[in-house]
Amino acid sequence: MRATAAAAGARRRTARPRDEFEPTPWPVALLCGAAGGGAALLAFPPYDLWMLLPVAIALLGAGLLVRSIWLAAGVSLLWGTALFIPLTEWANTYAGSTPWIALGIFEALYIVVFGLLARTVMVRRGLCLTSAVVVSALWVAMETLRSSVPWGGLPWGASAFALADSPLLHLAPWIGIAGLAFVVALLGQLLLFGSLAVLGRRRRGFTGLSGVWPFAIAVAAVLATVVVPHPMNRAPVDRPTMTVAAIQGSMSGIDPVSYTMPDDVFANHLAVTRDVVERTAQNGTQLDLIVWPEDSTGGDPRQNPQLARQLTGAAEEAGAPILVGTQVQVGETERLNQSVLLTPEHTTPYAYSKRHPVPFGEYIPMRGLFSQLSDKVDLVTLDMLPGEEVGVMDLGALDQGQGRVGILICFEIAYDSLVHDVVDEGAEVIVVQSNNALFGHSDEAIQQLAQAKVMAVMSGRSVVHISTVGHSAIFSPTGRRIDFVDHWEQGALLADVPLRTGITPAVAAGPWIAIGLSAVGAVGLLGALGSDHRALTRTTTRRSRRGD
Repeated sequence: MRATAAAAGARRRTARPRDEFEPTPWPVALLCGAAGGGAALLAFPPYDLWMLLPVAIALLGAGLLVRSIWLAAGVSLLWGTALFIPLTEWANTYAGSTPWIALGIFEALYIVVFGLLARTVMVRRGLCLTSAVVVSALWVAMETLRSSVPWGGLPWGASAFALADSPLLHLAPWIGIAGLAFVVALLGQLLLFGSLAVLGRRRRGFTGLSGVWPFAIAVAAVLATVVVPHPMNRAPVDRPTMTVAAIQGSMSGIDPVSYTMPDDVFANHLAVTRDVVERTAQNGTQLDLIVWPEDSTGGDPRQNPQLARQLTGAAEEAGAPILVGTQVQVGETERLNQSVLLTPEHTTPYAYSKRHPVPFGEYIPMRGLFSQLSDKVDLVTLDMLPGEEVGVMDLGALDQGQGRVGILICFEIAYDSLVHDVVDEGAEVIVVQSNNALFGHSDEAIQQLAQAKVMAVMSGRSVVHISTVGHSAIFSPTGRRIDFVDHWEQGALLADVPLRTGITPAVAAGPWIAIGLSAVGAVGLLGALGSDHRALTRTTTRRSRRGD
């Protein structure tokens, strides 16, 4: 009886042939890891070769198809460090080489976790459509986790931020940041399937020249996104524009020892402001709002009467309020990073405190522990406290004209949850105040500007991204660049900025796109763990059962 049941079970298992593939030789796997991470790096600014990101994910997948889980972990670590160490080189500017390298390796560990989970799915389920969906969902889960944990996470290097100049960005208002990550990973899986088939590494499914079909599907999918409309194009324009001047005064370099702002920061921004006011007065342009960058005053104007007089005097000349960035000390050991509105009536009716301070950059978590590991933590002398209120400034309620302005400070533009918050609270335009002088001549500024463009398209809101030293730009709700000032140049952004009140599907869905896709990955992984199938070819499986 038992023999009969076993034979029947064997017949059921063989009745539906499962996909099999040959394992990747270990030297090729390591090469795939290094080349894949390098390709992923080239997908991001300043290189902007976005089409290499699916290729990079495909190379990672190929490197994971090995006999040993330890080798798969090594391939994943190699891929992650090849991406994140050079991508975060800007951290070396103020933190030094050791913390910078540590940051890159830490971020790479998320790729290791993804790699081991993805390998499990591919080995146990084979290279099929369901495994491609599960692996792509696991990629979303990894990026969501990396953007949230620990200490609020760091979304730098999220897939969506490589797509600022890609037709795939047209999908952003529909499927959000998490949806873009899923699409990119799925394209990578298609490229992997096709490559293995063409190279003769697959035993079932698409084999040989039939492997061109996954390539064709991937290319066709990308081309199809060219004609995807933005939902804001169909929405009625129920709000006028707002005339905004954003000031990039530039300044001397920040002292890397004292970590303090140079003395010329306020004077430079005030000089550019007066120049803009003079020019707009000559051509009859009425400004609605003037925006200065993060930390651009050199002091708190509410505590410094001389600063306040000069700022409110400029606001009075312009006939428009000025939104400035400043630091506010709280007690002896803490501070707030604030945006403060100064009006022509010499009042300060609104202030926003940054809600998401950057760990190790603006505050030191577990300071006692990390101070024993590196003296660089002493550069952050005052820990920044998080603000509690969403930054939406209603100029009408403040009797300063019309328009609801969402405010984000520096790295906050990288967090889609914070962008969702300001839109949900009624922001019709988003202002991002940044101080990229902290990162010298690195690529941090241009990477952050790409994030601003992606978030403009995703949220359906114009984004005014202004930095002390650039790059600075204004993007329309569809991602069109309206005005621009280059890195370490002095100038101003000046434009009639479109206002919008409609809500994109991505914002309406909030975190549920990421949660839903992550759940698909988790369920698919559990299903794979419950399978006793191995997609590695039988000749190799006998020799490598321990590694599966």
